[in-house]
Amino acid sequence: MRTLNKIITFFFIALSLYNVCANEKKPNVVLILADDMGYGDVGYHGTRKIMTPHIDSIANEGVHFTKAYSSASVCGPSRSGLLTGVYQQRFGAGENMNSSGFPHDMKFPLAGVPKSQSMVSEMLKAKGYKTGMVGKWHLGMDKSLQPNSRGYDFYYGFLNGSHDYTAWSNKFAKSKSKWPVFRNYEMEPPAENIYLTDLFSNEAVQFIDKNHEKPFFLFMSYNSVHHPWQVPQHYVERVKHLSDIKDTQIFMAMVLAMDDGIGRVLNKLKEKNISENTIVIFTTDNGTPLGQGLKPGKKDTTLTYGDHLMSSAGKFRGFKGDTYEGGTRVPLAIKWPNKIKAGQTYTKSVSTLDLVPTILAPLNQQTPSSGFHFDGVDLLPYLQGIKETAPHETLYWRRDCDYAMLKGKWKITWNDRDHKRTIKLFNLEQDPFEKMDLANSMPEKVQTLQNEFDAWDSQQPDNLWWGGPGNRNRGFDKGKRTHVAKFNQNSKAQALASKKIRQK
Repeated sequence: MRTLNKIITFFFIALSLYNVCANEKKPNVVLILADDMGYGDVGYHGTRKIMTPHIDSIANEGVHFTKAYSSASVCGPSRSGLLTGVYQQRFGAGENMNSSGFPHDMKFPLAGVPKSQSMVSEMLKAKGYKTGMVGKWHLGMDKSLQPNSRGYDFYYGFLNGSHDYTAWSNKFAKSKSKWPVFRNYEMEPPAENIYLTDLFSNEAVQFIDKNHEKPFFLFMSYNSVHHPWQVPQHYVERVKHLSDIKDTQIFMAMVLAMDDGIGRVLNKLKEKNISENTIVIFTTDNGTPLGQGLKPGKKDTTLTYGDHLMSSAGKFRGFKGDTYEGGTRVPLAIKWPNKIKAGQTYTKSVSTLDLVPTILAPLNQQTPSSGFHFDGVDLLPYLQGIKETAPHETLYWRRDCDYAMLKGKWKITWNDRDHKRTIKLFNLEQDPFEKMDLANSMPEKVQTLQNEFDAWDSQQPDNLWWGGPGNRNRGFDKGKRTHVAKFNQNSKAQALASKKIRQK
């Protein structure tokens, strides 16, 4: 009889625990992505030239990462990795997609993230989430690749990579800056005298208003602070006290407009009493661009380190498009009340590839629904002190002919924008700003790392619409090795390394 009573008691305890888990609300997710916003462009990284109180609040109420990396130094590839949790090179999206000929005669109609690779929106929708996106897409122009075909119940934004902030048309002109804005699959009527950042914020708030009673996923994909440099004067007036330089004022005002919109979203979560059960993430797609300024075509190639007139990589070397830290190290902050302790600073290396696995972990999904397995990892055990090791031993980058690999404190990198196109070695623990190249003094170390990178890179496919990098070691598995010392002394080999291998 006692045994039977124990079995019955155990059964009811198990049933009770099951009901608690089943009734626990699925967390809402708000993923906020800025465009071309550098490491030095957020207040919580110490800048006094930028006003980002609402972005800073995400960091202060959760965790911010000092060594967060995007998976690419330009927007299309980095977004592909961000929204899949997989190195975008694996599924052939390692370069910005080609939209030539859209909409009636596209040369590469399926350029973008292929349907074979599941995206976070599709996986969350399958879990019963209402899914919405506002802003820049840049992940596929064909109808089968547009947001509403990739798991979003609602979409408001533009499909291409860059857009005017003040107007749009209903025509796909040669200049893409005023291409149409879409509401789901339909073009919005042409508009002028608007501000796109404010419209995106409006739509985000309305999405929460309509969907807050169910679990939802909202992807806020701002095109701010990507050029063109446009912002209403009332935002400029609020930042004039911070600088006398017009270029700087414009940039600060663009950041402020976006931060205001983020503040409206955070306030809406509080108004609907769902802040406690909402994961909020802020990050950017890549680092600071080199060409900045109100004068078209302006470039200051002397800006290698330190602050800029506009967007800033902080003290890190390099720019958008590079695989130096300035091109790939980005702001990242996450808050989830009661799950992530507030006020944390996490100093180990993480990647934006980690965001999708982290979002899906509370829903007990550890692998994508289709396609390649996650390269990112669930960060929650690391943030909650369950795991003390580093989330990643090694991180890889390949964008066109530029590449890099980070293993612990050691980093190798090659960039075609360099005056000397040599393979470089840095110790980021001692030299975080990549000023001292150690390749010549540590030939064995740089060779070992180059071999490890080539072992990974040689397995990646060339890109359908871009082609392949000339410096990919396609014969690695047959014993071919990139001899770093010889390469670094061979200017002809360095020049050939930046050539593309075109698809036939």
